[in-house]
Amino acid sequence: MVAVTPNRKALMAASSALVAGATYIDAQLAISRDIQQILRDKRYGRAIGNRFHALRNNASAYGHLVLADPNASALWFEGRTWTWGQVKKETDALAEILLQHGACANTFIAVFMTNSPEMVFVFLAISKLGAVPALVNTALRNQTLLHCMGQADAHMVISTPDLTEHLVPLTGESKTASICITLDLGSYASFRASASLKQPDHFIQVCEADLQSVTVATQAVARTAKDVAVLIYTSGTSGKPKAVSIKNDRLAIVSVPVQQDVENPEKYFPMRVFSCLPLFHATALYTGLFQALGTNGTFCLARKFSASNFSRSLAECQATRVLYVGELARYLLKAPPSPYDKAHHCRVASGNGLQKDVWVKFMERFGITEIREFYRSTEGLAKFDNYSHGAIAAGKVGFQGPIANYMTTDTILVRYDPATEAPWRDPKTGFCARAKGGEPGEAIGLVTDMDFYPEYLNNPEANDKKLITDVFKKGDVYQRTGDLLVRERSGWIRFHDRSGDTYRWNGENVSAGEVRELMSSLPGVQDVTVYGVKLDGYDGQAGAAAITLADPSPHSEKLFADQLYTRLKATGLTTFQVPRLVRFLEQIEVGATFKHLKTHMQTMSWDPEKQKGNESVYWLDGEAYRRLDAKSWSAIQYGKARL
Repeated sequence: MVAVTPNRKALMAASSALVAGATYIDAQLAISRDIQQILRDKRYGRAIGNRFHALRNNASAYGHLVLADPNASALWFEGRTWTWGQVKKETDALAEILLQHGACANTFIAVFMTNSPEMVFVFLAISKLGAVPALVNTALRNQTLLHCMGQADAHMVISTPDLTEHLVPLTGESKTASICITLDLGSYASFRASASLKQPDHFIQVCEADLQSVTVATQAVARTAKDVAVLIYTSGTSGKPKAVSIKNDRLAIVSVPVQQDVENPEKYFPMRVFSCLPLFHATALYTGLFQALGTNGTFCLARKFSASNFSRSLAECQATRVLYVGELARYLLKAPPSPYDKAHHCRVASGNGLQKDVWVKFMERFGITEIREFYRSTEGLAKFDNYSHGAIAAGKVGFQGPIANYMTTDTILVRYDPATEAPWRDPKTGFCARAKGGEPGEAIGLVTDMDFYPEYLNNPEANDKKLITDVFKKGDVYQRTGDLLVRERSGWIRFHDRSGDTYRWNGENVSAGEVRELMSSLPGVQDVTVYGVKLDGYDGQAGAAAITLADPSPHSEKLFADQLYTRLKATGLTTFQVPRLVRFLEQIEVGATFKHLKTHMQTMSWDPEKQKGNESVYWLDGEAYRRLDAKSWSAIQYGKARL
């Protein structure tokens, strides 16, 4: 037996203390976590370079299709399946037909289609011809629809049979949509030979038999990474939708799998992605179609979102991951339980906008083991990713320890000046400054090459508003997001608010996002949105909240309203942050991308005599919410009520 000398004991104790100290420091500063992510980012960058090299002859969407394994499962739709080889065959035949009807390179073609294999084939066929698909929101009608097609100067529009009737009144008003093609390759049986649908002569109907009769002779038009790949429209929540020119380089980047997948191929491949999001939305296009295309995976597509059929569709398509956005998860949790809720193969949910109050509930209800929340926008360069597991990650969009925060230059949170609604600048240097830990800062993304910049089409004024120069040094250029995020001292990054959603009341700035987060945590709340409303006779904007309750009965509503002020104060809200007006609704309206339509809420009247039967309104009278009646509303209108 070897004797342990005092010196050896001291050395062992010192070593143990050193290891314990290093472990503690690593836990506090997230050193190993930051280094791991930095190395992953480098490997991801090399993988993107390899993808560009493989696409060197044609960086278009069709170029990706050429690289795909023709025998791999590609597409699932309502029980029907296609390989990538079959997708290419349909695409090539459709391209010939579009060419015959006037499609040509360097033009925009409006795509007004509901989710379907037809839409996938159209997107790829347009790309083959060197043209650019303009993906129009299918919820648009009349002049807003015409506005979107007009932005692209699209002489041709392709629709599915269920939407064609909405194009008929618009044709003939301008040269826009002078050629209208209705495509049905087997997905729209209920709309065939509809007697009620009278189409003008320039409406062309294309079916599967037409594709089978053509001879494929056209070669793909080569495109570079700098060329425009697709037009995706903004949601239009702050005005009319704007067309964003997405370049081919963006499609190549999103087609490359993240390193978390690559490091564990047995677990994550082959990839099967289920999406009930509209294909005109970037999340479905990027994280759905192109993630599948770039990995020889399968894109499982639902015709539309259905809370009641969601679990069954997820199980039937055998997807291993599912896409979400905005309030979709909240709608799913409201649906009655289904025997299919956990009878599926899905382990990953990927998307953006999952709120903290439904995060864990969503995982538990549907047996999802991984949430991959990312911070992105259609045209945005700023980005964060949260691929962490566990409840601690709920409500966060990313993580950066001190090392990653110091080294990161492509996405930065800068101090924000609410008075100017712009990044704060040092009065001495004129430069911006990084936001401090715990301080809301605007996310900005570095512009490295304007040739690849996703600009608004034919809208120089909007483009200029997005760019900010001389940020940290003379000549640098960043893109503003208008989003305020917070990097907490722990390193977690969370969404705070839209800069425009911050309103001023009683001389104080109020974050609508912060108030919403606290209100959504109250017992009995199903959904809530917060915004500012202008009232005559009062300075600034009064805080307003629209609430849906889990139990919307009159008794529950009154009980909730009676306790609301006390509960809000208990959350830590200051007096000026507490909403002055509250509206109870059966459901808060959302757009096609499942985001609250605040602009619509702001136009709704608070006059108690103009409320619908299923709505009720309250006002804050001192320290209690009371039903808003004609007398109190009159006092508010004349600025006499003490709000």
